[in-house]
Amino acid sequence: MKTSGRHPEFDQRILGSLRALARLLKRRVLIEGACAVAATMLVVAFTQFALDRLLDLGLGPRIALLAVVLGLIGYQIRKRMLRPAGVRVGVEDVAAILERKNPGLRDELISAVSFATASRVNPHRDSPELVDSLMRRAGERFNSIKTDDALRHDRHRKFLLLGGAAVAIAAGAVWWSPDTAAAYLARDVLLQDVSWPMRFQISLEGFKNGVRHHPLGDELTLVATVEAAGPAEVPAGLTVEFETPDGETVERPMDRRGVNQFVLNYGALASSMRLRLLAERVGVDERTGWYSIDAVERPSVRQATILVTPPAYTGSVAYTVAEGQTAADVLRGSDIQIDAVLRKPVTQASLVSAGERVAEAELLAPDRVRARFTPTRSGSYSFDLIDTAGLADLNPLIYSLRVVADTPPKVRLGLVGCGELIVQDAILNVAVEGEDNLGLAAMELRHVVRRPPAGDAATTQPTDEGGSPVPGFEPRQTRYGRTYKYPLLPLTLSPGVSLSLMARGRDFQPPVEIGTATTSAPADGAAMHEVGVGESSAYLLRVVTREELLADLGRREQEWRREFEQIIKSQEQLNSRVMDLRDRATKEGESPDLLVRYGQESRLQRQQVNRLKTVQGQFEQILAELETNQLDTPQVRRRLGTGVISALARLATTDVVEAADTGDRLRRRFDGALADDLERRQTRIVQSMYAILSNMLKWEGYNEAVMLLQDIVRLQGDVNKQTQARMEQEIERLFGTEPAASQPTSGPEQDP
Repeated sequence: MKTSGRHPEFDQRILGSLRALARLLKRRVLIEGACAVAATMLVVAFTQFALDRLLDLGLGPRIALLAVVLGLIGYQIRKRMLRPAGVRVGVEDVAAILERKNPGLRDELISAVSFATASRVNPHRDSPELVDSLMRRAGERFNSIKTDDALRHDRHRKFLLLGGAAVAIAAGAVWWSPDTAAAYLARDVLLQDVSWPMRFQISLEGFKNGVRHHPLGDELTLVATVEAAGPAEVPAGLTVEFETPDGETVERPMDRRGVNQFVLNYGALASSMRLRLLAERVGVDERTGWYSIDAVERPSVRQATILVTPPAYTGSVAYTVAEGQTAADVLRGSDIQIDAVLRKPVTQASLVSAGERVAEAELLAPDRVRARFTPTRSGSYSFDLIDTAGLADLNPLIYSLRVVADTPPKVRLGLVGCGELIVQDAILNVAVEGEDNLGLAAMELRHVVRRPPAGDAATTQPTDEGGSPVPGFEPRQTRYGRTYKYPLLPLTLSPGVSLSLMARGRDFQPPVEIGTATTSAPADGAAMHEVGVGESSAYLLRVVTREELLADLGRREQEWRREFEQIIKSQEQLNSRVMDLRDRATKEGESPDLLVRYGQESRLQRQQVNRLKTVQGQFEQILAELETNQLDTPQVRRRLGTGVISALARLATTDVVEAADTGDRLRRRFDGALADDLERRQTRIVQSMYAILSNMLKWEGYNEAVMLLQDIVRLQGDVNKQTQARMEQEIERLFGTEPAASQPTSGPEQDP
């Protein structure tokens, strides 16, 4: 500020004082503004702190609240400090303040300051003498006033107290609770995601540095322990807030146990997640920091291959069980190799079954294992795995192996055209079949001959056993079938003995030691048992004379001839009913009841087919037994084969069936021509039946004649034997060689 320079004393003393007072006044305004800003900052900061502490605001609300706080503080700084700092306070302003404080100056100080600060005085308007006089009076009056009157000391002290109190309160809060102050600074100023300090400490079991490794799929149990100064400080409840990797959150309350412990059974862990604890309080629950749960896999089998090597005797090559199949039937004595690919590296592995270790597993690689063993029993097998963290596979992949024994061969024996009675020189038609899935080693026909005891005192029945290989058999065949002639003459059988026949097959199984089920080499001197042997059902035959066999066959012929006579009788009755139906139709015409009756008779006609086939089969069996025992002759084959069996077959397959078909046509619609045709067919059937019956009777007569002749021959032989025995007795008596014991004793009543 420039002065006129005409009154140096005024300039130095008066204007200097005014300038100093102006500077002091501006400093005080700025200090008061700073104090007001400090108080405002304290109020808005406390409000911000209270809202966030009570409501535990999220990041978004905290950003909005911080923006409001910064706006209010910025407004106060601009209003209280920046704008006053930009205002220029001059000596005229200070003089005006002093004039208002001291009315006795009568504006002389303001006028003098104006003349003193003017660049020049206009002599035409302003008299220099008057100006000088004004300045002297203003200087004299200035000496009598106090410049401090321009300052408001009470206001300044209030602002200083307000600002000091704000600073003191803020410093005290920081000193009293530095953790809370730091959390406020981090959360509400720096906008960091930190939690408010609690009045108690919460620790989660199993967490190290805020991280817990837990097996995937295992049950997760959280146990929280609260450490507080007293029971009153322990929160009423805790809640766990879970957050999954995809951002989904869920809250679950914990169960309180005891005074300061809380437990939550979460269930099976499905994925990694993070969590924090919420402690109940007024407002929003207090939150702890985030904890992380790292879900780790237990060691397990991802893929397995089962290689089965059958026993050497089978001659079979090793095979691999289908991929993904964990159950298999294996032959006893097979070697098993399981190669498994694991989901993670392991340090230990073994194969177990029913809680027992079966074999040590070979570590081909950190994530590949192999086990070899020979199962001795059926069961479930699995790998016992331990990884680098000491975790075990709690849900192992189960391999179900069923150890099956090599079943013995299936053998069947059939005697074609043979009954229970045979003659000693019969030639049997033997049908032998054998089957084994791994191949047959041998096939034979076994015979057992049981002879009657020798003498009345003997109680044991001597036997003769033997066998003969079947023709056309080659080892390693899986299926064998053959029908061949088996003559009995080499067995030197005699009437009265019994013959048992059975087929016997053996596979390639090695013998085993008695009392064991292993195929290992037996101890020295150990008894061996042959396995893999299959036998057919046995046929028990009795050897008789030709006469006895013919008598039995004759008896059976008579039985079935009588059955055939009953069939003829049924057929005649059926014919009579059909003729009655024909007469009824002629008189009354067609009616529903008539058609139904034709249907019934048609069904009865078809039933005759089975009866005829049964009789036919029995006579075929009789003829076959005659052929087997070499008792058939051309006459027998002609009468039985052509006259009986072939005729019965023609009736059962053609004549009776055609008659039944004609009856079915009449059941649908009556036709006189068809009815006449049916009568003719049934008449021919009866005629054919009587012709067959005639052949049966001729055969019976022939058999009876043969049997009678045989009886005569036998009786003649018996008479010859008796005559010879009588002659020997007479000769012995005449020559006195008869034993005394055989002579009659003499007595008083006998002649001398």
